[in-house]
Amino acid sequence: MSKWQWAQLVGFYGFWLLAVMGQNLVAWLLALLLMAHFIVTPNPRLDFKVVSLALLGLSVDVVLTLSGVFSFSQWPVWLGLLWVGFVLTLGHSMAWLATRPRWQQALLGAVTGPSSYITGWRLGAVDLPLGPGWTLLLLAPLWSLLLITLVRLDVTLRRHSDDSLT
Repeated sequence: MSKWQWAQLVGFYGFWLLAVMGQNLVAWLLALLLMAHFIVTPNPRLDFKVVSLALLGLSVDVVLTLSGVFSFSQWPVWLGLLWVGFVLTLGHSMAWLATRPRWQQALLGAVTGPSSYITGWRLGAVDLPLGPGWTLLLLAPLWSLLLITLVRLDVTLRRHSDDSLT
């Protein structure tokens, strides 16, 4: 991985922690950090196109919230910003995912996606009315499919763009 990719990976983990710990109180800072990404990224126009993928992840979270799987004390603006930050990693620090077989993408999604929500629950960012066990069982297959889909869409958007790949 390049220095940029390492910096982006470490930056995303900090971004995630800031979002989960600060929630809506730091939404303005999260937005500023996302703007900073577009200043330092090797290809801002291409990354801007990829932002649309955040709508898929956010839509899944909205459905899960309306279905009673997640509960938030207030509408989580920070979660939408977190989705933008996440999809921006797919073409940079997590670009290696596109070279892995789908079963490996699915396995990684089944583990990392749900664990992020469980960690968020432990940090008080989200309530899990079904409990952590049932939520984990529900999210694992969902995140398997979601990560495969997001990686595939990211590759497709980047491949069919007029901009050069990063």
